[in-house]
Amino acid sequence: MVSMAGNVYSDYDLAKVKAQERMRELEQDIFICSSEYKSGKEFVLKTRREMMNGGSYLHIVLLPFNHKFKDKHNAVREADRFAKQLKKVVTIKRNTYEENGYNKFSHFSLCLT
Repeated sequence: MVSMAGNVYSDYDLAKVKAQERMRELEQDIFICSSEYKSGKEFVLKTRREMMNGGSYLHIVLLPFNHKFKDKHNAVREADRFAKQLKKVVTIKRNTYEENGYNKFSHFSLCLT
């Protein structure tokens, strides 16, 4: 069970801003879904996995192909998704930089081959 705390907003514009933040944090697409109650509307942010059970959405914030991934697991997941979407081979590149003579990790990026 996924907790919805911090993912529910009463304002659509705020939900769009928070969806951008959540997309960068989770390194995946974020869907903005809506529910209507007697007291008003609420907007819920969901991941693709949470959307697999079905349902509709108002807006989707797509993770860009050129995103700089901090986590390898997220890069692998999105490389698979982009490969299916683009029908091309997508690989992962580990990017490093040198500091004081040591190689330091910067980020993972996706590459078309």
